[in-house]
Amino acid sequence: MKLARALVALTALALAACGTMSLPPVRVLGVRNDETHKPTYNGLSIKSGQLVLTESPDATSYVFVLIPKKFYAFTHVAVISVEDGEPWVYDVTGEVKTFPLKKRLMDNVTGKMYRRRLFEYVAPNLYAEIYDPPAGADGEKIAAFVRQKYAEGVEFDSYFDSHDHSKLFCSELAAMAIESAGGPAIGPEESNPNPSVVEGMKWLGVPPGEALPAGRFADAARYVGALGQFPTRTAAWSYFEAKRELHRRFTMDQRMGFLLSVDGSGRIDVRPEISAFTARAGHLFDGDPSPPEPGDPRIAAAVRKLAADAFGPFPAEAAAPPPVAGR
Repeated sequence: MKLARALVALTALALAACGTMSLPPVRVLGVRNDETHKPTYNGLSIKSGQLVLTESPDATSYVFVLIPKKFYAFTHVAVISVEDGEPWVYDVTGEVKTFPLKKRLMDNVTGKMYRRRLFEYVAPNLYAEIYDPPAGADGEKIAAFVRQKYAEGVEFDSYFDSHDHSKLFCSELAAMAIESAGGPAIGPEESNPNPSVVEGMKWLGVPPGEALPAGRFADAARYVGALGQFPTRTAAWSYFEAKRELHRRFTMDQRMGFLLSVDGSGRIDVRPEISAFTARAGHLFDGDPSPPEPGDPRIAAAVRKLAADAFGPFPAEAAAPPPVAGR
């Protein structure tokens, strides 16, 4: 079961890295300033109840992107609460507990809710964007909900079960907070029917057939600002477009091993040709005097050409996957 072991090892790498890595400076890459978004914090219009979506720099981000049937950017979501003028971020996350080792692998992943200053929270990540809450949701009530869960000491749900709220994972917390504040219900959607993904999910004990990705909470109409290690938002969204292209090419005959590698010591990494592709995508518009904005079709066209040069041609519209038995 190399796939399942790889997923667990990747989780360990991602969760451990945040506590040990040297943190790069956080740069503000974009802001929305208009009549309803006046700058309140480092040029950003920060309010309670806003959502912070982040992209991890770790190899796990290449696993997370393949789990939903539909592509979504970002790997994690958290909630902002402005307290005494300072924006704090509340999220729930886990870490791998190495001793004593339990029989069920995901029982070795434990965690809780955290409260961190905005830039401190963003720093370990590759990129972050801030979004207003969905229409109808009261931001102050969203913030109050996550503060209450933090006070209760809610634990991290290592099995990612969005139907059992005794423990929570990041997007489950955000969805519950939004709904409790009068916003829309945001539930799970279909996961990737690719056999290697299905096998790994079942073996790990996470609910097969569904996913609640963090990217569900991104909406260009609710964009507030961007921060991170990329030089521009164009570079960041070119990187995301490269991951979208990997997702598009990950058809039913593909395996996780086509993207990831394992060395003799068990270290998991992204295959060099894959990481080189996404890295090059982030530089496609370097030096362009009029770079495309996120969502501009020029980004997708440039990334698909880059992918064709790197991996060979692929149909503009991939055929729909055949139905999976039992569905």
